[in-house]
Amino acid sequence: MIDVDAVEPIDVLKSASWAGITPQISVIVATHDRAGYLGDLFAALAAQVDAPPFEVVIADDGSSDNTWAVLAELVASTSLSVTALKLRGCGGPSIPRNTAVQHSRAPSLAITDDDCLPSPRWLAALTLAVGSGAIAQGATVAAGAGRVGPWDRTIEVNRLTGLWESCNLAVPRSVFDAVGGFPVLDLLPHAGRGFGEDTVFGAAAARLVGATWTPDAVVAHRWIRSDYLGYLDTKRRIEGLPALVQQVPELRSQCYLGRFRNKRSAECDLAVAGLALALVRRRPVYLLAALPWLRTLSAAATERWGRPQPVRMAQEGLADLVALGALIRGSATTGTLLG
Repeated sequence: MIDVDAVEPIDVLKSASWAGITPQISVIVATHDRAGYLGDLFAALAAQVDAPPFEVVIADDGSSDNTWAVLAELVASTSLSVTALKLRGCGGPSIPRNTAVQHSRAPSLAITDDDCLPSPRWLAALTLAVGSGAIAQGATVAAGAGRVGPWDRTIEVNRLTGLWESCNLAVPRSVFDAVGGFPVLDLLPHAGRGFGEDTVFGAAAARLVGATWTPDAVVAHRWIRSDYLGYLDTKRRIEGLPALVQQVPELRSQCYLGRFRNKRSAECDLAVAGLALALVRRRPVYLLAALPWLRTLSAAATERWGRPQPVRMAQEGLADLVALGALIRGSATTGTLLG
């Protein structure tokens, strides 16, 4: 067994029902500066249907808002079996999740995030799936309400992506221990909140015991407020993807043609190459290489704004170029080519 990175909490709260059950599955949550989300998360967990006896272990990763005070109120009033852990800031979700697991008691683990709302049969479906002994991933959908601005973001997962998004995972505790829990990585040092830990963890577990897709285990992911600068920042984070592919070679099978992040990324690269050739060889015909990308930018602007306004297409195009620059930097740093 590999040692799991965990820390000692500076405070621990337990609900009145914590000692009264023998849980079959533990719900693991890491939270940071999301005080306003926690009440709805607890309500969604309390509304689980046909779930086996379960507990919730939630770790507050050094929040600067009133997260701990909100947790104290919720733990004191909930009928759920809950332990809340207060930690000093760990710089990312890996250590908080690992610490929460160390304080859990069940043979199976269900992992979700503080910005997610599990559907009523989420835990029942995950418990059944993880009973096979494999790592299980459930479906993640965008929350039906909550999008305000065009640059707000959410997460949707409708298949096994190979990224092992931690908003909806389940794994036997023995497998968690065998792979050493969530690793503490340094693939994107300037990101501040970690990058790729769930992918490395999930890939290691899948290599060990296999994987199962569980579409009936659904969580709704909230819309996170953002603006255009925030959107560009998400593109800069793509710099870490080549290093992640280096650590998890299985991701190549999820890449477009095995070399590109996705089809849109390949179209952007083709457009840039066409522009370069048009300039060097002075033959405008090479600019035709940009047509697939321009069609994609038009479709993206239409989806986000309702119509393909030129300024919105330009914003989408700039974001793609920022992503291309990030991939070039990441590829050069790691020696792992990803377009």
